[in-house]
Amino acid sequence: MPDTGVLTRDDTPVTDAEIAAGHAAVGYVNGLIKGPAGPTTPRTLEQSIQAGERRLARFRRFLATLGNPQDGLRCVHVGGTSGKGSVAAKVAAGLSASGLRTGLHCTPYLQTALEKFDCDGQLARPSELVDLVDWIRPHVDRFAATDPDGQPTYGMVWVALTLEYFVRARVDIAVMEVGAGGRFDLSNVINPDLAIVTSVGRDHLKSLGGTLETVAWHKAGIFKPGAAALCGPLPPEAQPPVREAAAAIGQPLIEVPLDGADFRSRNTRLAEAALEALGALGPALSPAVQQAVARGRLAGRFERMPGRTAVYLDGAHNRDKARALGQVIDAGGLPRPRVGLIGMVGYRAASEVLPQLLPHLDVWVATEPQVYRKPAFPVGQLADAGDECGQAPIAQASDPHDALQAALALAGNHGSVVSGGSVYLAGNLRAAWFPTLQVARERTMWPRLDTEGPHARAVLADTYLQT
Repeated sequence: MPDTGVLTRDDTPVTDAEIAAGHAAVGYVNGLIKGPAGPTTPRTLEQSIQAGERRLARFRRFLATLGNPQDGLRCVHVGGTSGKGSVAAKVAAGLSASGLRTGLHCTPYLQTALEKFDCDGQLARPSELVDLVDWIRPHVDRFAATDPDGQPTYGMVWVALTLEYFVRARVDIAVMEVGAGGRFDLSNVINPDLAIVTSVGRDHLKSLGGTLETVAWHKAGIFKPGAAALCGPLPPEAQPPVREAAAAIGQPLIEVPLDGADFRSRNTRLAEAALEALGALGPALSPAVQQAVARGRLAGRFERMPGRTAVYLDGAHNRDKARALGQVIDAGGLPRPRVGLIGMVGYRAASEVLPQLLPHLDVWVATEPQVYRKPAFPVGQLADAGDECGQAPIAQASDPHDALQAALALAGNHGSVVSGGSVYLAGNLRAAWFPTLQVARERTMWPRLDTEGPHARAVLADTYLQT
């Protein structure tokens, strides 16, 4: 790999000029987005295999031009339909508490692209992102001019930047969350010490072959020879593909029983089991590591916002996640009235989410997430879908912050608000409490607050920056 420099600790204040340069760097990468976010028509398993193999082969060619930053990088790979981001964050917290310099890559980001570059809980500086983008731009241009498939994609560039960042940061180990699927996800170029499948459910069916069995086959594709293989409880249809994938590489599959636990407890237990399986921490987890795992969290996952009114932000964009969120709403005894704030991106199915979530809410407000090049599910259609479920929204507003004000008014002083339907919506709303500029300045998703908020309106977040 060419000498591209090693990151050194820099705690000088992040300036407005640095933030502006970081936004410009994000704008360059956003400009690589071409076409829809996923397939517009369902794929058979054979078609998904062909597309996936072409995609990974193309990415490996691009990584070769960069010096293969993934080689020699110790990793934990975390996939699954639900829980993979939270489990990744908890595993990373445990590894950091054990004394290992630990990188964490989760996707998608909520507010700023700097979330992709986390080292021991601290986000990268905007200037570090600028340096990375300056480094990769000539490689992108050369690859576009010489490769038969042309310009590398938005996803390829982000994963490559993340791998390079962890190399420069000299992490001892990196925890990488799968984007979608697993077998042909761009993150599957790494050679992990441990691969985890948290769960298997009915999500991304158009791109993953259309059945629970094919989804499971894709998820288990992150298992690698020489890497420990671990999974959470699986539905009966998903068990054979996952078990067969582990057996095919000669690895015993560690199946973690989690009956009776809500998704927060399940994620903690999976992370603990992963750390035990990794073997780097000895035969038993220390109290300090256990505490770090328990406290480890990912923003926007049933996250309580500061302030008097109980406001919880969550993604819950598929059937399984919406069902789990509904169970936690009931089990947590959230104060009434319970007001839902729901918005979805256009490729998600409202018919999968709303029936699982609406019965646990007293009223709800329909809205639209704002994210660059991913059109929202139109608010009027979302309202109609709720009406078909027997519970039409009491209000609707295409702007998430107008919808938030409506939801807060409905909750009053004694009720609660819960967002769901899209992690992008959680990011839009979260910026009203934790301004994106402050996140970038303090390099944490939980910057210090002068007031408890919510603030009048969020500052534009990277997730919907124009180029």
